[in-house]
Amino acid sequence: MSSFRKHERPADADADAAPPAPPGAAPVTTAAPAPRRPYVVAPWLRQFGLTAWLLIGIGVVLVVVVEVVGALTTIFVPALFAALLGATFLPLADRLERWGMKRWLAALLVMLLVVLIAVAITAIVVIGVFNQFPTVAKNLDAASQSIANWLNTHNVNIDRAQITSDLRKVGSSLSKGAVGAVVQGIQMAALAVFGIFIGLNILVYFLADGRGLSHWVSFHMPPVPQPVAYRILANSAGFLRGYIWGSTIIGLFNGGVMFLGALVLGVPLAATIGIVGWFTNYVPMFGAIVGGAFAVLIALGSGGLPKALAMLVVVIISNGTLQTVVSQFALGAALKLHPLAVLVATTVGAILFGAIGGVVAAPFLKIVMDVSHQLRGAGLFDDPEAAVAMSGASPPEGGSRGDPRGDPRGDPGPLDGAIERPPTVA
Repeated sequence: MSSFRKHERPADADADAAPPAPPGAAPVTTAAPAPRRPYVVAPWLRQFGLTAWLLIGIGVVLVVVVEVVGALTTIFVPALFAALLGATFLPLADRLERWGMKRWLAALLVMLLVVLIAVAITAIVVIGVFNQFPTVAKNLDAASQSIANWLNTHNVNIDRAQITSDLRKVGSSLSKGAVGAVVQGIQMAALAVFGIFIGLNILVYFLADGRGLSHWVSFHMPPVPQPVAYRILANSAGFLRGYIWGSTIIGLFNGGVMFLGALVLGVPLAATIGIVGWFTNYVPMFGAIVGGAFAVLIALGSGGLPKALAMLVVVIISNGTLQTVVSQFALGAALKLHPLAVLVATTVGAILFGAIGGVVAAPFLKIVMDVSHQLRGAGLFDDPEAAVAMSGASPPEGGSRGDPRGDPRGDPGPLDGAIERPPTVA
């Protein structure tokens, strides 16, 4: 028997095979299999992925900005305060110029006025607090003793001798690094002097040619059109100015209420309490807590728990209902922000940039909101293809609605004619 056997076809192969074509007929062609359908990403999933990548990119940019700002603190902080003061006192320089004074001379005089105001405020705070430091320390010590006695009466044992021993140990460990502390203090003082010098020079430039600088910057902010960019800068200066003046009015009001309350209750250092309450108010929310805690502790040390509770009521009234009324008048026209938005912005700013971030967080949030509003009003966030698809109309042959230069009909786009041109600077 041969080992090369003929290959036998399975029975089902003949069944599935096509019947033979009759003689003379055209050959039968077998249809090609249908192509496999490609995998298509769902639109919502695609949008989610794009949004996730955008958020990651924004996070990376924020981290880089924080690192750069931290590395350039010596220049960034003076420039920031110069911008705040320049936006606040620019109208005064304009008025002096309208009265016939040279612009550079008006800028110098306003800068000297700012320096005198800063020196006067610092002197008032330093003299008001440190001249009364022995009394403040005595009252705070009495307040701590009152707190300790209250805790002891509620079965919370406090060993003052142990606390004193621990404090001495801490002081001993700190005294070992006294030389390093002195050197670090000298370095910080030198940086402060350098920062003040840089800040005053930047302030003079802002006061002398602030609007000219705004025009130059607005021409170099593509793709934002120049009129829109100038309006953004002008509105930002207005927000900063309104915030500084509004915070000053609120601080003076709160400090005055706390001063009168301490005076009526017979709490010592009433003037110091008022000064601290006014000065700390520039940091929203948290400043009121610090100033109020200081006043309550002084009242606790001088008159015990009843006087402290009475002073706490004064602090709550001055920083609560009355401040709400004054804030609507002082900050309502400038920022128009919800108190919760101010609290969140201040907290985030303080976490990222410390006390300075807490001070500028609220106006910065308003500036960001205004920038978004201005850009949306200018049509920079519009998608011409999506708008055409939703409307069902066909796009113009010469270009989209967002590009008026490509529209053969000559119809002006949303960026032309709707924005007032800024005044020409001489």
